[in-house]
Amino acid sequence: MLHRQTPFWLIAISISIALTLPKLIQDGMFMDAMLYTSVSHNLSMGIGTFWFPQFSTQNVAGLSAFHEQPPLVFGIQAVFFKVFGDSMYVERFYTFLTMCVTAIFINLLWKENYRDGQRFKGMGWLPIVLWITIPVCFWSYSNNMHENTMSVFTLLAVLLLYKSFRGGKYQLVLWMFSGGFILLATLSKGLPGFFPIAVPFLYWAIIRKQSFSKTILQTGAITLVPVIIYAVLFYLPESKESLSVYFFQRALHRINEAPTVDHRFYILIRIFMELLPQILLVVLVLFVARTKKIKTHLSGQIRKAIFFISIGLSASLPLMLTLVQRGFYFVPALPFFAIGLAVLIAPVAFDFVERTDKRRKMTLGASAFLLITVIIISFLQTGKTSRDRDLLHDIYLIGKVVPKQTTVSIPPESWNNWSLQCYLMRYFNISLDSDYSRDYLLTDKSIQTDTPVGYKKVEIKTREYNLYRRE
Repeated sequence: MLHRQTPFWLIAISISIALTLPKLIQDGMFMDAMLYTSVSHNLSMGIGTFWFPQFSTQNVAGLSAFHEQPPLVFGIQAVFFKVFGDSMYVERFYTFLTMCVTAIFINLLWKENYRDGQRFKGMGWLPIVLWITIPVCFWSYSNNMHENTMSVFTLLAVLLLYKSFRGGKYQLVLWMFSGGFILLATLSKGLPGFFPIAVPFLYWAIIRKQSFSKTILQTGAITLVPVIIYAVLFYLPESKESLSVYFFQRALHRINEAPTVDHRFYILIRIFMELLPQILLVVLVLFVARTKKIKTHLSGQIRKAIFFISIGLSASLPLMLTLVQRGFYFVPALPFFAIGLAVLIAPVAFDFVERTDKRRKMTLGASAFLLITVIIISFLQTGKTSRDRDLLHDIYLIGKVVPKQTTVSIPPESWNNWSLQCYLMRYFNISLDSDYSRDYLLTDKSIQTDTPVGYKKVEIKTREYNLYRRE
């Protein structure tokens, strides 16, 4: 017999697909996402190595390799390209997969939270809906952002820690694996991946169900694993050089010299604005429950809610230490905010589920129809373009003329068009160079320039760029 929660699970799945798949299935993607995809694609073809991946012949910031991010995500995605080929849908499948895996781990953490209470255990759909409907969340999972992969590892680290809080003979194993996943999170996105180290202290301070000495032991154990492995990596010459360039030349350089916001409180304001719909929903649900005298059991839920929300804050507030802040940086914190808010309204949602149980066949039919409709509409987007339509039109025409593995000249004033660089590299392995020494030259039609000496225009119907070939 179908479970009473099934219709709500189908609705949660439908919402998750509707907010991500229609964009993923179309061509065009955020510049950073295409940048990372290009590096991973190159690595899959043997261009660069794990510790020294390559974006193009010129790379970024005058470095001989690409060190804008740690190398792990590039390595993982390179495996996907090796297995599934170089279709544009490979990176989209990978992105969609990280969303699905993250949703699974949110559900597992929710079940662990209610392991002793069967009433709410099957309601993992509730935090998933609150999570995926956060605007920056479904935006991130519509793009190939590194935060998507980091979220998988940090959720796993917290899930294993949460299991260990209950005691048992496998606690040390859980701590070791949790520390291992923290290591993988930092190799995906750098220092922000360390935030699960704060979880034992937050559990001790808020839940109050274990001793302080055990908290110190847990924290030490999960910290020791990445520290030891990083010590080994900094001993080995290749990994030492790679990580040193990333941490000291790129990460610290951006923090000190490339601010993205005017004040440190930007991230706090942005978190509040992103979570505002979910917060208002929770307030509304609790208000309605109070007026209709529905039991909320709020006093028994508040500590758990604060605990999970505190984990989210530990993952996002450290970003205030620098002026390099962007909204998608706190995507790994969002599952914990969603779980914390869902805990507050779980009793009310459960009461609603019970009330609709009498019409289960109708709600099941409606939710199944919704899911099928969303899937059909998503796949109808195949062949369409979600962004950069004119640019991509030119990219495909240029790629038919310019041979792969070619470096093309571009005027210095057009060098910072990273979308142009990323699409050319991802789809045709064409690099750009800001001089006039190459056999092919691209110029921006919006910038009035004379025909460069020694070049002849290639007559193709481009919209934004002119292509020239050396005579």
